[in-house]
Amino acid sequence: MVKSFGILSAFVVVFFISIASAQIVDVTVEISIDRMPETERNDLKKLEQLIPPYFENYEWIENTLGIEVPLKISIFPQSVNASGFERIFTAQMFISNAAGDQRFFEKNFNFVYNTNSPLIHADMIHSLSGTFDFYAYLFLAGELDTYEPLGGSSVYERARDIATRGQISERPAGWKQRIQDLDEILRLRDYRMAKYYYWSAVDLLYQKKNKAVPGAIDNMLEHIAKMFEQNARERYTHIFLDVHARDIAEIIRDLGTPKQSDKIMALDPDNEEIYINILQK
Repeated sequence: MVKSFGILSAFVVVFFISIASAQIVDVTVEISIDRMPETERNDLKKLEQLIPPYFENYEWIENTLGIEVPLKISIFPQSVNASGFERIFTAQMFISNAAGDQRFFEKNFNFVYNTNSPLIHADMIHSLSGTFDFYAYLFLAGELDTYEPLGGSSVYERARDIATRGQISERPAGWKQRIQDLDEILRLRDYRMAKYYYWSAVDLLYQKKNKAVPGAIDNMLEHIAKMFEQNARERYTHIFLDVHARDIAEIIRDLGTPKQSDKIMALDPDNEEIYINILQK
């Protein structure tokens, strides 16, 4: 999706914001039920259908930029146990945006879900809906970072508030790790800025402001270099590069400089073949 920051685009966004307020869209959910007893299989298939509208039919933030974040969620229940009136599932969960440049995996995702339980938004932190709320804000914050420098900071703090309350809830399992993951992202200022400048370059290209594109690419490369000076194998930056390597190479090929070609290949040897095929033809 092209992100446009221009005046015309901003006007269109504001004009239509009252009509289309969807923020998380096109949510696809798959719950693997192979290991579950028959009753749990039926209940989990019902839950599978409840999750998309939970994300899609809710106004998570004041969406002045008109952002839309498609999500893909895969849940793999491993076991189920009864505790009093509650049924506790232990599962693995993988959640990502459509592009795959934001993705998270939970190895031990414990949640309560009983037959015919509704999935509703509430102030009280629930092991299932609270986790979904946390990730909704995490993905929205990551998306906002691509529109403005560090633009998702306030929304990341909403995710932190949920996780902090989750730690002192009746079901604190998993919340400590989620806070650690959030803190890691917030520490990665250069990763977040690199994302912003990449999408700035894409937007400038879309607006045919070609002369400004090399400057945005320079800024992106500078922040990637700073990130890798701290940690050459930083995972979020590498995930982002793996997803966007081809587009980065094509932008540099068409509007960049030989120095930028050399720099991206030096910074990202994991995708060397892509860069060679595109930049050295």
